[in-house]
Amino acid sequence: MKIRTSAYVPGRMVGTMRIPWQDFALTTALLFAGLGGTTVAARLQGADPLDAPAYLLVTLAAAGLLLRSVRPVWTVAVTTAAIALYLGLGYPYGPVLLSGAAAVYAVATYAAVELAAVAALVYSLAVLVSWDGGIVSWFTWSAGWILLPGVAGVLMKVRRKSVVDSREKAVISERLRLAQEVHDVVGHGLSVIAMQAGVALYVLDRDPAKARVSLEAIRDTAKESLEGLRSELDTLRGSAPLTPAIGLADLPALAARMREAGLEVSTEVEDAGLPENHQLAVYRIVQESLTNVLRHSSPGVTASVRVYTVRGELVVHVTDTGTPGAFTEGHGITGMRSRAEALGGTLEVDASHGFAVIARIPLPS
Repeated sequence: MKIRTSAYVPGRMVGTMRIPWQDFALTTALLFAGLGGTTVAARLQGADPLDAPAYLLVTLAAAGLLLRSVRPVWTVAVTTAAIALYLGLGYPYGPVLLSGAAAVYAVATYAAVELAAVAALVYSLAVLVSWDGGIVSWFTWSAGWILLPGVAGVLMKVRRKSVVDSREKAVISERLRLAQEVHDVVGHGLSVIAMQAGVALYVLDRDPAKARVSLEAIRDTAKESLEGLRSELDTLRGSAPLTPAIGLADLPALAARMREAGLEVSTEVEDAGLPENHQLAVYRIVQESLTNVLRHSSPGVTASVRVYTVRGELVVHVTDTGTPGAFTEGHGITGMRSRAEALGGTLEVDASHGFAVIARIPLPS
């Protein structure tokens, strides 16, 4: 059996939603408990045998729970009305009150807190009208049968929201990571391609052999960038193949590509036996730093890359011999700083003597 109804969001309707099977199961359980237990309750309380209207009201009170997750306000309204009429007609207290507790829990879980508070108050007053005990016993009953289910429902809602927020945060974090990876891979590749294309155009007529070397570098860089982009897209689709991670061992090849693009780079890399995530972060920081030098520096500028450990820290130091000047932090520097901070480290930039990027990352214990 399938029933579809509008999904409930306080203050508006959102599309359609199938009633969960759990709501059918809960309604069925309350119905059997109400119909079977109410007869026993009547005997224990010395009441007259129940008639058809009594059983109809018990059924209606339980049936309201069908809509508990899609229309919780309707649930508490139907259930409260049925219970209030049941007690008002003088029928004995019994399992029908379980439906009321379930309705209060539902409205506290699925509706706004303000609506839940109003619903709980209305329900307690509806019971008070037919209450045959003292006001103190009514307060005690309300605390156990209304307040506690309401508080439990609010706590469940807070827990669910916390889980959803954690999942959303993880999704956003992964999207930012992928965006940073794409920025680093594609940005580096395009910078090298642009530089090599300029060289090829400059020497095309005078030195065809040199132009050919630049064109081959463009081809290789484009191929590498496309492979990196394809790898990130596969990760996004959840079908990424197992490929060797980029690390410190790839820094000499990175420096060689930079030299081919016209930027003289010296490297001094200490093998510290770092885990893959540390090595990838170091590689991307060096890559982005050299890409910025290639993109913004004037001819003749050289760069130096040093990766070493000191006092429990891994230091990544990339400098160039460019002219000191003002700079504005863009996505590249922000991304490098995020990579360092994600591993508990820091990243600083200094433009007082050329341009320097210094990242300090704690060594893993």
